[in-house]
Amino acid sequence: MLFSIEAQTGGLTWPSISFALLLGSLVASAIVLYWRYRSRQQLMQRVSQLEALREASSAIVAAELDVEALCELIYHEAGKVIENRTFQVGLFQDNQYAIKIWYIEGQKQIPRTFDLGSNGGLVGWVRQAREPLLISDFAKEMDELPARPLYVSDHPPRSALFIPMISGETVIGVLASQSSAPNRYHQSDLQRLGIIANQAASAIANADLYQRERTRAAQLELVGQIARQVNAVQDLDEIFQRVVLLTHRQFGFHPVNIFGLNGSTGEIVIEASSANSLVSGDICLREGEGLIGSAIQMRRTINARDVQEDGRYIAQLGLPDIDPIAAYTHSEIVIPLIVDKEVLGVLDVHSPTLNAFSGQEQTVLEALAAQVAIAIHKARQFNRQREQAWLTTAQLQMAEAISRSEDLDDLLDSITRLTTLLVGVDMCAILLWDSDDATYTPGRIYADHPEAHTRFAEMRLSVGDWPPLDAVHVGMESLTTEQAPPWQAACAPLTLYPLLAKAEMRGVMIVKPPPGRSAAQELLQNFSNQVAQAIDNAQLSIAQQEEAWVNTALLQVAEAVNSLIDLQDILSTIVRFVPMLIGVESCIVLVWDEEKSAFHAGPSHGLSDMARGLLETFEIPSKEIAPLEAKESGLFGPSATYYTLSLPPWLQTALKSSTAAAFPLHARNRLVGALVVGPPLNGYISGHRALSGRRLSILAGIAHQASIAVVNDQLYREAAERDKLAQELRVAHAIQASLIPPGSPEIPGCQIASYWQAARDVSGDFYDFMRLNNGRWGIVVADVADKGMPAALFMAVSRTILRAVSHNRVSPAETLERVNELLFNDTQTDLFVTVFYAVWDPPTETLTYANAGHNPPLWLRKDGREMLLSPTGMALGVLEEVKIKEKQTRLSPGDVVVFYTDGVTEAMNEDYDEYGTERLCLAVKGARERDAAGIIEAITQGITDHAGGTPQFDDVTMVVMKRT
Repeated sequence: MLFSIEAQTGGLTWPSISFALLLGSLVASAIVLYWRYRSRQQLMQRVSQLEALREASSAIVAAELDVEALCELIYHEAGKVIENRTFQVGLFQDNQYAIKIWYIEGQKQIPRTFDLGSNGGLVGWVRQAREPLLISDFAKEMDELPARPLYVSDHPPRSALFIPMISGETVIGVLASQSSAPNRYHQSDLQRLGIIANQAASAIANADLYQRERTRAAQLELVGQIARQVNAVQDLDEIFQRVVLLTHRQFGFHPVNIFGLNGSTGEIVIEASSANSLVSGDICLREGEGLIGSAIQMRRTINARDVQEDGRYIAQLGLPDIDPIAAYTHSEIVIPLIVDKEVLGVLDVHSPTLNAFSGQEQTVLEALAAQVAIAIHKARQFNRQREQAWLTTAQLQMAEAISRSEDLDDLLDSITRLTTLLVGVDMCAILLWDSDDATYTPGRIYADHPEAHTRFAEMRLSVGDWPPLDAVHVGMESLTTEQAPPWQAACAPLTLYPLLAKAEMRGVMIVKPPPGRSAAQELLQNFSNQVAQAIDNAQLSIAQQEEAWVNTALLQVAEAVNSLIDLQDILSTIVRFVPMLIGVESCIVLVWDEEKSAFHAGPSHGLSDMARGLLETFEIPSKEIAPLEAKESGLFGPSATYYTLSLPPWLQTALKSSTAAAFPLHARNRLVGALVVGPPLNGYISGHRALSGRRLSILAGIAHQASIAVVNDQLYREAAERDKLAQELRVAHAIQASLIPPGSPEIPGCQIASYWQAARDVSGDFYDFMRLNNGRWGIVVADVADKGMPAALFMAVSRTILRAVSHNRVSPAETLERVNELLFNDTQTDLFVTVFYAVWDPPTETLTYANAGHNPPLWLRKDGREMLLSPTGMALGVLEEVKIKEKQTRLSPGDVVVFYTDGVTEAMNEDYDEYGTERLCLAVKGARERDAAGIIEAITQGITDHAGGTPQFDDVTMVVMKRT
């Protein structure tokens, strides 16, 4: 066996083989021991790392709920499992990336915040992708990275780890570790840092939530404290100051401003500020201007995280002394103060820090703004209620004073005195409007200076004397002016309030306006309404008393007038009453002669015999009293009352006065005369109205009675004339009707039917039937070119001549030519007549005809064909000599010929649509199987149906001839 082993080993001895085996065993044992040692070392390292991770997780979980401390702890714990000399813990706030802990090569950096915007770099990609990122070598992997790094550095990192911190569904931040060496980080590092990131995300989220809630609770408590302090105040200015100072003190923001919105002007004015350089009224903006105006316009909060990036931001607001504040501000939040959809103003808060107002701060400040808005609204309501109570009390006192006033003077005295006491103004005056004189007369003045009373009492202001008064009179709206009134040399501003009742001017109340008191201005406006109504009632009472007296006087005149019939007697009675009722020296009625364009004297009273004779001797041309005649269409129109005349010298002698008051007499919108009164018994005061309003009313009423008498006289005369004319027309109608054939003759070979209807009482149309020699018959239809009596007379003449001429002539044309000759030579008129004259010869069954400008008759044959028998000549009476052609046609049994005047075809309906030849033809065709009378009935019915109830203005005449 030994031999065989040796043989197999090629001659080696056993000791050699044993040594080799031993050596191999030793090597194998060494290798096994080495690998076992390495595995143990790795296991111990792994256990150590896991222990470190466990300790890190435990430390993070057990850490206090403080975000800043947590971030610092995360940095230190991460250093136990990876190299983190360059390391950062960053948190996301909207689009902002805030680095809470930042180390570069072991040196701690100042925390910074970056705006990720549209390009967030690698950090933004990790946030969006929600995945970790391991970069072994930036230089080699730059083109393959999912995003470009945003850093700019002379020594950029070569490798990096980016781990998202995810809480729930939200990426709240990033852990990033970087190294200047390539391939510094491996997948195991990524896993270890990921474990820390998961624990950190949960801890940071809890800490952040805790801090937010604690901060929110503290801030809400501050809001509550501020709200309680503000709600305890009723004065708006104090509310504004407390809000800005407490907000600045409790939250640390500066400056804090409150802007108010003027609802009437739309201006946005600063009311209070924590900056001493800003005072109420310094800043005035419009809606949509700046961040403040934009917030009001949009009615929502504007959070400008960086005011330099917001184009709406106004840095200086136009005030040089605010420059330091503008430079101090980096972020600003503007919150509109809204109650019941009404914008009251804005809460404007500034901060020197970028992105100072997070969502939490915005929510808290909006809650504060809501409380402030409610406080402002309540304060305004309280002030309005207090002012309303004051207004109501003052108006009640004024109403009581007005009700106790016995007359107009007492009323005006109470009004002016109470106005100065209740409103606190130095002066109150009332001017009364005199519509008769178109002037303002002094009512009452209450002022400190006694001399003002004297000058005011002498004032009578006409249009143009004081322009502010003219403006109020025309515009009927209150006006404040600094132009002194005529009774004062100079004055402070005055406010003029129109006193309007029933949309008519009653006067003007003038006061010195109270400075800056809207409630006082409202009270003055209310006073003006009360005063206007009170003055209107007082004047109405006076007017009623005067009207009763006037009515009594006018009743006496009316009774006297109604007891008489003759116009001269009525006018004589009137001129006797006037001096007794009015107290004037004389009265005269001037009668207007329209043909001579002059006046002549009518009845008069109070004139001497010589003056009366002088007036009756001469006519008074219109130029002598031009104002009266010239004003006939204006002042002396139907609505005129009176006019003061400047008399010519000879009339001055007659009336013993240079002027006189004239009251026009109108009869149906036409001047027929004038009632002229002389001077009052107490004389005429130049420049002032000598006749009172009551006397003028009486005179106007008497003039109206005289006008009625003139109108009645004219109406009586016209009625008599109309009755006479109507009787004459009735007689004329009876005579004309007797000239029209009473029936239709029996003519051999045909049926005849006729119809005649006058548009008025008498007509210019006629028809006639004449028995001629040899059994022939003449048929005539004619129309005089006019209406009424002239046409009727010309018709009678034309008929008489035509009958006389036709009996000794056979030819229709010759007959009409002779008639024309006689009409033209024997009648002196512009009238003419159109005539259609036909001669029917029964034996030959022929119709011979001539047409002198008349409507062509309609010939409807038995077979249904129709044609017109066209005119053959001119109307009669136009020219001295006319030539008329004659035509002849044969009528067959069943043929129908319709002779008519233009009143048939020109009958119109309400749409001015004429009946026309076409409708006439259709009516005849529809009734052609009927007899002649039936055809007439069908035509008249057709005309009636077409016209409806529309009145017709032309005569209607027809003759129907039907061949049998």
